[in-house]
Amino acid sequence: MLISLNFLGSFESLESLKTAVISVCMLSIAVAVCTLILPDTALTKQVRFLISLLLIISLAVPLADLDFPVSMQEIQQERSQETAQAVTESCLENALIVLLEQEQIVCEELHVTVHIDETNRISIREVNVLCNDFQKACRVLEQALGEEAEIHVTQILE
Repeated sequence: MLISLNFLGSFESLESLKTAVISVCMLSIAVAVCTLILPDTALTKQVRFLISLLLIISLAVPLADLDFPVSMQEIQQERSQETAQAVTESCLENALIVLLEQEQIVCEELHVTVHIDETNRISIREVNVLCNDFQKACRVLEQALGEEAEIHVTQILE
């Protein structure tokens, strides 16, 4: 009973429900007729497959008219922004590691967090570094990134 109520609630109108029920009935009759007429061969399997495909399509057509709260375009935009953010963070991490290594600063860990806004403006939110020279790393990172980025440096105790 609960399943049928959910099924009924997914159709927009009673007319689309009638169309779906009639399609299912007609296709069921077609399957029964084909089963009686065709001999038990490979052709029977193909016909059943085609009729099953038509059944699925006839049920999917009324559901295709539904309005979904999230569009595929929004999902793709969100995924591409997440990918762009991950790639940007990775590239910045590599560039900062190279920059610190040029200053003879050994990094154990370095993680960058960026934010990409609606206008595709990239801002560095936070940089976390675990290295061997606290003061030098702070100076180098502040010169490279400016004062807008929040920089956290932790010195490795030897």
